Amino acid sequence: NSPVEMSQKAAAPEAPFLAPAGDVVTFRSPVAPAETARPRRGEWPAAPVWTPRPPAEPSSEKAPAEAPAPAVREAEPPADQLRLDLPRPAGPVSALPADPAPAEERPWRVIGEAMRTYIIVEQGDRLLFIDKHAAHERMGFERLRAQDYRPMSQELLRPLAWQPSPEDRAVLLAHAGALEEFGFQIEDIGAGAVAVRAAPDFLDYADIPSTLEELAERYALGSADPAAQRDELLHTMACKAAVKGGQVNAPQELEVIAQAVMEGQVTHCPHGRPVATQLTRKQLEKQFGRT
Repeated sequence: NSPVEMSQKAAAPEAPFLAPAGDVVTFRSPVAPAETARPRRGEWPAAPVWTPRPPAEPSSEKAPAEAPAPAVREAEPPADQLRLDLPRPAGPVSALPADPAPAEERPWRVIGEAMRTYIIVEQGDRLLFIDKHAAHERMGFERLRAQDYRPMSQELLRPLAWQPSPEDRAVLLAHAGALEEFGFQIEDIGAGAVAVRAAPDFLDYADIPSTLEELAERYALGSADPAAQRDELLHTMACKAAVKGGQVNAPQELEVIAQAVMEGQVTHCPHGRPVATQLTRKQLEKQFGRT
């Protein structure tokens, strides 16, 4: 083969393949691997269809019964405390207790308190203003002055160490035995001081020094009449134990004081001052020019 012949063979196209007569030749195109179909632009894939689960068939087995809840038992109060078995209200409980129904209808009623000092009572065509301190002082004085009455002496958990004036200290120590009848127990602890180990149960701890100071003054100025001197001492103790003007009191406490005044048990304080004054309807209407 010459170079010329070789180049001609390379340049000549190959003859098409012809199958012999009677043979069947099948051509298959290559198959591309399967791909996940993607939505065309503007199209959204179909949402999955939710198929509800068929209801479960009822079981013939019975569910175990629940155990009953244990009963709650209220704690028993200590033996030294009084337990009041009161009926529970059927409706909602009010923030303030309801006024108790009186045994009999009273011709008066407490309608309020002015300046935390004067109880206002309405009775018919008049208003009464009761000085709660003066009225309560009289109530306490009458209780202390009752025959054979001895105030309950309360021993102080922490004795009160107090240094009075030399004059008051001498008077108090000289009348220590008499003071025990009123519930006081005092003793000399030296250095010009005394220790108060007990006091009447109705007297506040903070009022003990001032009460003893006034008692010492009463003893120093005491009269020759023992009964009058005792009354003077009781005046002082009743004044210290009474409710004070400006003090906040419960409505029930005001009712007790007003009842004592309205029933005539209290008219004047131990010093002789009236405990109540009144304002009639006519006087009130006159102030407004209605008459």
